[in-house]
Amino acid sequence: MAMRKKANRSLVILAVLFVIAACCLYVFPDVWWTRMLLYTTEAGLVGALADLFAVTVLFRHPFGWKWIPHTAIIPKNRDKLIEGVANMVEQQLLSKSLLQQRVKQISLVEIGIAWIDRRPEGMLSVQGWRVVSSMLAKLDLKGLSVILDEKARKSLGEINLAPYAGKGLKYVMDKGNFQAWIGQIVEFAAERAADERMKPIIRELLGKEKEKFVNQGSIFSKWLKKMAVEIAESTNALNLDDATNVLFEDLQVLINDLRNPEHELRVLLESMVYQLADNLEHREDVAAAVSEWRDEMIDKISLLPTIEALLGNMKQLLIQEPGLELAIQEKHTVNPSDIKALINDFIASYWDWFKANEETKGWLEQYAQKFVNKMIDTEHAIIGVIVRKTLEGFTEQKLVYFIESKVETDLQRIRLNGAYIGSALGAAFYLLLYGIYEPLLKLL
Repeated sequence: MAMRKKANRSLVILAVLFVIAACCLYVFPDVWWTRMLLYTTEAGLVGALADLFAVTVLFRHPFGWKWIPHTAIIPKNRDKLIEGVANMVEQQLLSKSLLQQRVKQISLVEIGIAWIDRRPEGMLSVQGWRVVSSMLAKLDLKGLSVILDEKARKSLGEINLAPYAGKGLKYVMDKGNFQAWIGQIVEFAAERAADERMKPIIRELLGKEKEKFVNQGSIFSKWLKKMAVEIAESTNALNLDDATNVLFEDLQVLINDLRNPEHELRVLLESMVYQLADNLEHREDVAAAVSEWRDEMIDKISLLPTIEALLGNMKQLLIQEPGLELAIQEKHTVNPSDIKALINDFIASYWDWFKANEETKGWLEQYAQKFVNKMIDTEHAIIGVIVRKTLEGFTEQKLVYFIESKVETDLQRIRLNGAYIGSALGAAFYLLLYGIYEPLLKLL
C-alpha cells in the first residue's frame, strides 16, 4: 500500500510539473531549461501512465470499459492460469527430483528426535504407552489361544459341572449376605455415578461416538455426515451437553431405586439364584441337561474367542485410558500403575540410548528415507490436485485479489520505474537532440 501511494504521488508530481513546464515554455520560449523540463516531464508522464495502464489491465478493465481489447487478462485466462500455476508448482517448484534431493540433504531421524525433545516432559511416556497399545493390539495371540482352547475343552468334557456348580452357588448364598453384596455394588456404583467427573466421561464417550459416526464411510459420506452434524448442532437438535445431563440424571434415578433391598429387581435376582442352585444340585434332569449342553457347547462352540477376549482384556488392563477407568480398583501385588512406571522407565532409558547410538539412527534413517521417497513417487500428483482445488475454489474477485496482493509491491515499483526511466530518457533525448545533434547540423 505504501508503494502504491509513492507511485500515485510520482504520477501526480509529473503531471503538475508537466503543466508548469508547458507554462514556462510558453512564457520563456527561448530558454533552454524550459524545453528540457518539458521533455523530461512529458516522457516521465507518458511512462507513468503507460505502466499504470499496463498494471491495471492485468487484473481489470480500466474505468470499467470492457470494450477496450486485451484488458482483464488474468480473469479472462482464469482456467489457463490455474492449470499453469498447478503445473508449475507440481513440476518445477515442488518437482519429484527437487523434493527427493531436499529430503536427502536432511536427517529425518534427527528432526524427529529434536521434535520429540521439544515436547512437554512426560509426552514421550504417553506416546510410548500408545505405541505399546498399538503393538499389543497387533500382537497375534492366536497360537496361545489355540493351545488354551484345546486344554480347556478337554478338561471341561471330563467334569460333571452341575452338582459342583449348584453346591458352590448355594454355599455362597447361605454363607454370605446376597442383598448386602448387591447393596455394596449399588453403593459403589452410586458413589462413582454421583461424582461430577462422570459427566466429562459420559461427554467424552458421546463425543467419540459422534466422531466415529462422522469419520466412517467414503469422503462424500464423511462430508455429508459432518454437515448434518454441524446443522444439527447449530439448531440445537444435537446437543451432547444436554444428552450427557439426561444420561447422568437417569443413571442417578436408577441407582437410587436399586438401594431399596425390596426392589423387585433385587428380590427377583436373589430368588432366581437360589432356584438355580437347587436345580443344579438335586435334579438329575437338570444335571443331564447341563452335561448335554456342555458337550454341545464344546462340540459346536469354540472357546477360542472367549480366551482371546480374556487375553485381550488383560492387554486392555495395561493400556486402558485413565479417564475411562470405571471398574473396581483392587489392591494387587502388581497393578497397572506399577507396570506403567516400569515401562516408562524403560522408555526413558531406551530413548537416551537411542539418541547416543549412531548405528541405530543410521539404520532407521535409511528406512525413513526410503519411505519418504516412495511416498513422493506414488503421491506426488496430489500436490497439483491440491493447488487446482484450492485455486478453483476462489471466486474471480478473490483470485484477482490473491494474485494482486502477492505482487502489488513489485507492480507499483514498475510504475515508479516507468516514471523515473521515462523522465531520464526524456532528459537524455533532449541533451542528445539539442546538445549534440543540433550543434552538429549547424557545423555542417
